[in-house]
Amino acid sequence: MRKSKYYIILLFVALFISNNIEAQLPATQNNKAGLRKAYFGGLQLHTSGWGATFTYSKFNTFKKKDLWAVEFVSMKHGKEFKRTSVNDERAKGYYYGKLNTLSLLRLSKGTKVNIYEKLRDGGVEISFVYKYGVTLGLLKPVYLEVLKVTPSQQVAVVTERYDPVYHHVNNIYGRSSNLTGIGEITINPGINLKASFIFEFSEDRERIKNLELGIGLDAFYKRLPIMAMIENHFLYPTVFLNLQFGKKTL
Repeated sequence: MRKSKYYIILLFVALFISNNIEAQLPATQNNKAGLRKAYFGGLQLHTSGWGATFTYSKFNTFKKKDLWAVEFVSMKHGKEFKRTSVNDERAKGYYYGKLNTLSLLRLSKGTKVNIYEKLRDGGVEISFVYKYGVTLGLLKPVYLEVLKVTPSQQVAVVTERYDPVYHHVNNIYGRSSNLTGIGEITINPGINLKASFIFEFSEDRERIKNLELGIGLDAFYKRLPIMAMIENHFLYPTVFLNLQFGKKTL
């Protein structure tokens, strides 16, 4: 259901942009200094999470540009679900069976090819982008607040790393702080491939305002242990939408 909503949103975005393209009219040509570099970044929404992006672009030719990108995004397992404590509804919700949280740091290089030139101020320019690079999968262990009986027969709330053997719905009180366990992060190397279309609609030639719609794949050499008792994956395909802002320079 969650993925279906993303696909519907992306479809409407594509239809909206295509309608704007049909309405474009040719503009008067101006002789201005060529802009050779660009910097832009923004937010990413994808079918398994969200994150942030930053891209540096260097103009190769009028229609072709080289790209270097950095992205940091969250990545959820498709089977995880949030639940509340059976002991106290005020406790923080937690994902039952989740061993580790996964975040991805992507370092990639690519090419942007202009396929539809902006014909007037306020029009839309369309480019095709392909990128490839290295992905670092950052796994942080999940810590929970659990109920334990002390030697004096008192019930206390303690913080422990989630262990499916000892922790179950009856003794889990809630989620611990997201920062707990940050010093135990493990790094898992992988690769990424992406293909997308960028729709540039800024009215200022020196400013960047665009939507990027595409598909991506992150691949690792082993299955990453996100969930207990559920099959984990080593391939992570996504559909993504980026909203980005930036500027062009000489």
